[in-house]
Amino acid sequence: MLFLLLLISALISGQPAAAAERPNFVVIVADDLGFSDLASFGGEIRTPNLDGLASEGLRVSNFYVAATCSPTRSMLMTGLDNHVVGLGSMHEQTAPNQLDQPGYEGTLSPDHPTIAEVLQDNGYHTYMAGKWHLGHAPAMIPHGRGFERSFSLLNGGGSHFDTTGLTRDNEESEFVEDDVYLTKLPKNYYSSRTFTDKLIEYIDSNRDDGKPFFAHLAFQAVHDPIQVPDSWLRRYQGEYDEGWDKLRQDRLARMKDLGIVPEHTENSPRLWYIPEWDELTGIAQVTNARRMEVYAAMVEYMDQEIGRLVDYLADNDLLTNTYIVFFSDNGANPQDPIAQAKQRAGVILGANFFATNYRTAFESWGRKDSFVAQSAPWAQLSATPFSGFKLTTFEGGLRSPLIVWKSNHPRAGELNTDAIVHISDVAPTLLDLADVPQNELFAEGTESLQRGESQLALFDGLTSTGRAAFGTELFGGRAYREGRWKITWMHAPYGTDEWQLFDLNADPSELNDLSAEHPQIKARLVAAYNDYARANNVTIPDRTFFDGLEENLPPRPPVDAPNWPRGQEDNWTKEEENDDEI
Repeated sequence: MLFLLLLISALISGQPAAAAERPNFVVIVADDLGFSDLASFGGEIRTPNLDGLASEGLRVSNFYVAATCSPTRSMLMTGLDNHVVGLGSMHEQTAPNQLDQPGYEGTLSPDHPTIAEVLQDNGYHTYMAGKWHLGHAPAMIPHGRGFERSFSLLNGGGSHFDTTGLTRDNEESEFVEDDVYLTKLPKNYYSSRTFTDKLIEYIDSNRDDGKPFFAHLAFQAVHDPIQVPDSWLRRYQGEYDEGWDKLRQDRLARMKDLGIVPEHTENSPRLWYIPEWDELTGIAQVTNARRMEVYAAMVEYMDQEIGRLVDYLADNDLLTNTYIVFFSDNGANPQDPIAQAKQRAGVILGANFFATNYRTAFESWGRKDSFVAQSAPWAQLSATPFSGFKLTTFEGGLRSPLIVWKSNHPRAGELNTDAIVHISDVAPTLLDLADVPQNELFAEGTESLQRGESQLALFDGLTSTGRAAFGTELFGGRAYREGRWKITWMHAPYGTDEWQLFDLNADPSELNDLSAEHPQIKARLVAAYNDYARANNVTIPDRTFFDGLEENLPPRPPVDAPNWPRGQEDNWTKEEENDDEI
């Protein structure tokens, strides 16, 4: 009799009879969070709620994303390579020779469905709150791409307290709720808190109707400007006074204890243009420590909001049949827009933009109207022990912490260090869990493309294996990983302007180029990358477009040079000026 009632109800609603039995999905994405920032991945930042999910779920240490945010988000939404779905480059940094190429439109392609559209068509509620960065036109916003309810920042970043934008070309951030472009933000707006409020509101509005839901919480934290509510400004006071050198050693030791990296792992060298902590003057140590204090507080605040969402789900009996997936969209951000604006006379960001729109003096750092960035030295801490960070195709730019939680997970607390998982795998995995055919996401004609592979067995704890290989490219940086082997191509000064070969099992930090020792392996992987690039419309940007991006850095010395030259210390050693002038 019960089955008959369910069947009649399903026929009336037009949804599958098994809808109530299918799982809910909560996909949480951090912005610019480093691989080792969470305590459960070796960091010193207090993240008890994410650590709790990790202790009851599965951690995966070989999870890969793109080197920046919107390409990652495009692959999360579609399960296809970013070069195919419109984000072959970030819209803001598309090279002239890429402008007319298919896959470089800078917005999410309408030719490929999103995971939200497919799940909505199959009886799911679909909700989103947070950063979108995949298009601004009505057909391109979350409401137009399958989200039943949404509250979203459409831009790549901006103030966390109001609509102040991030660049002179984007002085005011754009927000939407559903299909309405907002003229003002909710009262007491703060990105991490308000995004969580909205997602809870949307879930709660339909929580008794028996339909499953897909809820996407896309935090803006910890993208610069790093800002926190006033009561959080001193939460980490004094906790970074030992400096980046000591803290990188401490993180690596904890990562080894946790099994995140092998015992033989070494930290990548401190960047050649960053001084030793002990070389800094007292005032320079104080000001630099302050950057990381605010960053850490912002990470912990995000963790608090994740805990609030989980508590809501638990209090309303919504956790039993729910998967929670957490990761970061790329590695930690090394860029300091203030320094770039000063040194480059506003070529990109505008020399007076920050002085006009934000307070930049040291005493204001972290407050709602201020601008300060994490900067390269601390981004290297967040990337411990890897080389590179956001914008690069070294491990520090591509590898993200991944946590997969479900009630009574059979591998609760386990760390998987073997499976290779790619961001494109998330969407097809959710479809498998929802019992929705993959062909609803992957239309005919996409067979030759790099597509996501369902990791249902991994997410459910039934296997420890992942995918075999994947390729990636962004801003001319390239990589291809197959098993333990990875080839990486990065332009100078961060790379060598040629392919390098690394054995990630023996050398997770990409310190030892094995090209000479294993030329056949290198040649095979280069050929595999070239096949990937051809199939997925990869267009390498004209090198001249990026020649100026690192013009403020001194040349990288030869690897056998006895002493690496200085030349960039002024970014971190001089006393901060106590005014707002740029």
